[in-house]
Amino acid sequence: MRLVSIVGPESTGKTTLARELVRVRHGVWLPEYARVRLSDARYTEDDVHVVAHEQLSRELDFVRADPNFGVLDTDGVVLRIWFAEKFGLVPAYIHRHLERQTERCYLLTYPDLPWEFDPQRESKSDLPRLFEIYENVLNELGFVYSVVEGEGNERTRCALEGLLSLGASKP
Repeated sequence: MRLVSIVGPESTGKTTLARELVRVRHGVWLPEYARVRLSDARYTEDDVHVVAHEQLSRELDFVRADPNFGVLDTDGVVLRIWFAEKFGLVPAYIHRHLERQTERCYLLTYPDLPWEFDPQRESKSDLPRLFEIYENVLNELGFVYSVVEGEGNERTRCALEGLLSLGASKP
């Protein structure tokens, strides 16, 4: 397995973990486009469509580049949950993307880190429920995943062990 998606509720260390895995495994990272496009938690459904189309387009280019070890800081699973939670329905293009996406394994970040303020974050008191939604969606789609817990080096170690259990080769 050469492609990993990191998913989970906000403020659960996804970006930090992505950067650390890329450093340890000498890989490449595809950042979350919403961080570039949106400045805070005030957005419209149209804004999320723009983010989704750009994120998925960047993902396709990233996958075509065929990295030895690639880390996606978000993917269609996050987009699916975002649309469902905020707008009540998921666009067909998200479902199609998830059905056709390149094989990957998932790291699901557990909400055991201290919540940190960020103008884009909006679900501080809802993280356990959102974690369950992520887990349910990954199971429903039949995607292989490992839950990542702990802080700092412990979280990185947990992620690396999870990747090995999912069939990723050692660096």
